[in-house]
Amino acid sequence: MNMTPLILDVDEDAQADIAEIGCYYAERDRDVENRFYLAVEQTIQTLTRSPYLGERCRFRNSTLEGMRVWQVFGFSNYLIFYRPQGDTLHVLRIFHGARDYNTMFNEE
Repeated sequence: MNMTPLILDVDEDAQADIAEIGCYYAERDRDVENRFYLAVEQTIQTLTRSPYLGERCRFRNSTLEGMRVWQVFGFSNYLIFYRPQGDTLHVLRIFHGARDYNTMFNEE
């Protein structure tokens, strides 16, 4: 089944997350930084074509209903939290998997 890609909406918080992680890598290895940005772009593009790949998240906060999570290709410690809604893929946050994102999302 060839699905039309969803329209992409990357939240400001997700943009800030990407920039922060990129800066972290830039301080250590510019090649890794570039690979990270490319991996995020490729992962998100895949999700626009297959938005139900990710596992459904279960949070107490009802405003987060329908949120899903998927690993960044090649950077499996980083998780993309997104919500497919209608014809749009909303990318909400990108976190390192070791962070307590359950608490973070339930406090928002």
